[in-house]
Amino acid sequence: MKKVLALVLSLMLVLSFGAFASAEEETWHLGILVHGLENEFWAQEANGAILFAETHDNIEYQVMVTDGDDNKENQAIRDFIAQHGDKAFFVSDVASTANSINAVEICEEAGCYITVLWQHAEGLEVKDYEHFAAFLTADDFNSGYVTAKYLFDQMGGEGKVCALYGVQGEDSAANRYRGFQAALEEYPNIEMLDMQVASWSQDQAMSFTQTWLSTYDDIDAIWSANDTMGLGAIEALKLEGKNGEVLVNGIDGIAAAYDAVLDGDMTCFIANNGYMLMGYGAAYAYEAAVNGTKVDRPIIQINTPLVTADNVEEMKATFIDGQPEYDFTDLSYCVMADYETFEELAASSAE
Repeated sequence: MKKVLALVLSLMLVLSFGAFASAEEETWHLGILVHGLENEFWAQEANGAILFAETHDNIEYQVMVTDGDDNKENQAIRDFIAQHGDKAFFVSDVASTANSINAVEICEEAGCYITVLWQHAEGLEVKDYEHFAAFLTADDFNSGYVTAKYLFDQMGGEGKVCALYGVQGEDSAANRYRGFQAALEEYPNIEMLDMQVASWSQDQAMSFTQTWLSTYDDIDAIWSANDTMGLGAIEALKLEGKNGEVLVNGIDGIAAAYDAVLDGDMTCFIANNGYMLMGYGAAYAYEAAVNGTKVDRPIIQINTPLVTADNVEEMKATFIDGQPEYDFTDLSYCVMADYETFEELAASSAE
């Protein structure tokens, strides 16, 4: 009897080991969902996921452009699942805040893991879905706060500022602007002149800045919720010979922002690091798919450094002139902070 039991246990161990090994060896298919590739930061995100995929011989990948369209994103996910079944997994810079729940539920129904970036619908929680692997974002509140505070310190704590807001209704835009407002409250001698919604657009930002320059006698700084709008402001300033005189920031870390800091036209920006964001987002989904387990604190804010004239050359050499190297087996490497629920994340941002 003991011999039979030992044989059965040995067989179970062999079978369980074989099942685990086969999961590692099977071909998996990564769906990479981004708004577009014409925006350099979105392209950087896609390249981050590709960096991860290319560290595994058993992962094939496809980049899918959603154009920020909910229906297009949902159909792309369904088509990818129809083609690859439960060997599909996803990382998505979701088309919209509202659509995050649709993307998750499509994957949940199909038994495919997904990591969502940046935006989440109200009431959506990672813990409520077996196949919602993780949620990765930057600390947008902190990005808005740190960039504004750096501008205000460079202004000597006094002067006049205008602000460029992102897309209304998007979490990232709202949280970055809240950070800006929090910094502004700490500087009573800085006057807020105007805020305009430029919707992440360089052209709109340029147009608003031209209006400001013709309306106000003195503008000391323009705070921008992303690099692209900051670059639009700089274009307008160049036309008036005021580039470098009026301080401008960015948030994201595209190549043109590095060049603008090197040229003295941009004062600072936050490097959101799309490589890390989507690369590790894909890694979290893959680990969940292969091992069937998720991390205990799956809502993750990644490390996002401030880039100024002091460190721009070193940062550019790593992220623009080359590609960063990551150990994707160490999922903790990207973590600045992690949370169990979005409620906990929101509470931390409100502090």
